[in-house]
Amino acid sequence: MLKHAQGDLLQMARDGEFDAIVHGCNCFCTMGSGIARQVREQYPSAFQADLKTQKGDINKLGNYTFTFANNDDQTIKNNFMIYNAYTQYDFNRSGELKDVFEYTSFELILRKLAHNTENFRFGFPYIGMGLAGGDKIRIVALIENFAQKISKTGGSVTLVEFKPGSLI
Repeated sequence: MLKHAQGDLLQMARDGEFDAIVHGCNCFCTMGSGIARQVREQYPSAFQADLKTQKGDINKLGNYTFTFANNDDQTIKNNFMIYNAYTQYDFNRSGELKDVFEYTSFELILRKLAHNTENFRFGFPYIGMGLAGGDKIRIVALIENFAQKISKTGGSVTLVEFKPGSLI
């Protein structure tokens, strides 16, 4: 059920491959590295949605904020949704790589998305598997379970591995 692809998730969404993308955020309203930084720079309304939450609030875990891409770019082919998923409380400092990914929070987010959406084509980066230091096997299993649920509503889920050189 889970599809795999390589490329630039944001470009793929602009090209109409996804109705929604889901990326991980910490609870400190930074969006300062990884794909979160790209989202912040290319889609300021996603960052503004994050800034409307309380900085450092642990209760954001397991929740998300969202915006529409065309709030920032009226020329895109596909008005996709951008979900800021609060999947980690804190973040790794320079030189660290401990696991700060919150698996239970991510699972809750996926359950909420499966309940609140139908017939969506979701795109995910390798969420939690890079800068958050998360366990790839555990995270992919959660996304595969989500993909099974989404496919029952006519939707799909694609896990996009960033391909070097595909960044604009």
